[in-house]
Amino acid sequence: MRSEPRKLRGLAPKGEAAITKASKPEKYEPRVDMYGAIAYTGPLVCETVTAAQRKAIMNPRTKKKGVRGYTKSMLRKFLQEKLAPKIKKMKVKKVIIGLDKGLAVKREEVLEDIQGGGAKNLHDAWIFPTSTAKYVNPLDNTLWHSLKERVRARKPQSEDETATAMEEEFMAISEADIKAYYRHCALTRGSDPRKDLE
Repeated sequence: MRSEPRKLRGLAPKGEAAITKASKPEKYEPRVDMYGAIAYTGPLVCETVTAAQRKAIMNPRTKKKGVRGYTKSMLRKFLQEKLAPKIKKMKVKKVIIGLDKGLAVKREEVLEDIQGGGAKNLHDAWIFPTSTAKYVNPLDNTLWHSLKERVRARKPQSEDETATAMEEEFMAISEADIKAYYRHCALTRGSDPRKDLE
């Protein structure tokens, strides 16, 4: 998510477009990256990484400091250190997690990381094929859009404020909203998984 506030409205004569000024083009604004996990009953965990934090992370390929977005090693660390303890605390005996195909993470690696983090109740990991996540993964549905809208409404003034707002708003997502996302993605009992194909 872009982290510097931009004016969305301005004054202009009738019939003309409003012009607003920004300190730098939008594509050069600092970006805050985020990973999050939800269960059917609510958010489990989330993590944000600012541009300043990414600059301090060692790139495993180049052996220099600085990465763009999340790397595979960052994802695996998130799974083992942040997500695994949350799954371990769940009262569900057989947990199945679903992930996007990004970063070329393999099912075996996910199982290894989660179980290595102490979650012995993990039953399986499903890696969604390319382009299907937006249909079957609640996080790629309206959840992200509504999350961004709530963060923008708080009008954060810096990259760190944006990261804090993203984490707080993600963890404040209600159980009712998450259940609605699951229903929309046809992941609930009695749902028609073919509804979007007609």
